[in-house]
Amino acid sequence: MSSPTSIIVAVTLALAGLSTAAVPATASAADPCNLGVARPATYAHVVVIFEENDSYSKVIGNTNAPYFNTLASDCALATNYHDDASVSQPNYMAATGGDATGVGVHDSTPSIFGQAPSWRELEEGMGSNCGGAGTYYKRGHDPAYWYTPIAAACKLDDTSTANNDTGAASIPSPLPAYMFITPNVCHDHHWVSGCPQADTDAANLAAMDTWLSGTLAKITATADYQAGRTLMLIAFDESGTSTTTQVAMVAVAADIAPVHDPTWYDHYALLRASEETLGVSTLLGNAATANDMRAGMGF
Repeated sequence: MSSPTSIIVAVTLALAGLSTAAVPATASAADPCNLGVARPATYAHVVVIFEENDSYSKVIGNTNAPYFNTLASDCALATNYHDDASVSQPNYMAATGGDATGVGVHDSTPSIFGQAPSWRELEEGMGSNCGGAGTYYKRGHDPAYWYTPIAAACKLDDTSTANNDTGAASIPSPLPAYMFITPNVCHDHHWVSGCPQADTDAANLAAMDTWLSGTLAKITATADYQAGRTLMLIAFDESGTSTTTQVAMVAVAADIAPVHDPTWYDHYALLRASEETLGVSTLLGNAATANDMRAGMGF
């Protein structure tokens, strides 16, 4: 794991929009990047994780999120990444189908779930497969549920994990080609009555960070990840404020070296990255014209 000094240096450079390629990273369970494996032409597995409602400036450099900031220092951080809507569901749809559709609206267009050779969605706290009501679960955070072309597959592949597992949820083995993971509203920087932490920004960010650390520890321990076949893309869905659209986003893979990329990206760019790194040739919706993340982010 990087020292506190290296993290502070990296965060300072990030806020200035500068590259941190020279910031050293070491291979450990807490620092899953730059492990010395070769970069693949395409990845066999892409994992997308969405957190909720916090702006870039409130996450990067925040001591209540030490694990996320370790990733920001030692992996690839997008320093100019933006949401596509001011509410949740359209952002999740933008990142999976290329169109920021409305709230509570089913979508008949294709999605990456239909493009990928195999897929799984893990929804923490969902009551039953594909949208079953559950404590701390929100359908607006469950993109697979809203795509009508995959309705049959959704009943099999949109699955739940236990509430309050702080990252101990079962990770499929082997990993599917595409996996979307949504923490519950206690672990994604949201809060509702019943969540174990206090309803403060510090406590909610800390709960998010603990859950993320536990979840990534399970994924990075897999043979697929250690061999350099897995890419993880982790973003906040929206800033949660009317004053900025900028949110934090990191790319994590065994072959990624530390870099902070100032290119303008959004959730459409994340979809394009997901498709292209899996070798999908047809880009969906606004992903077709989104900026390509691969060169700048180093994957």
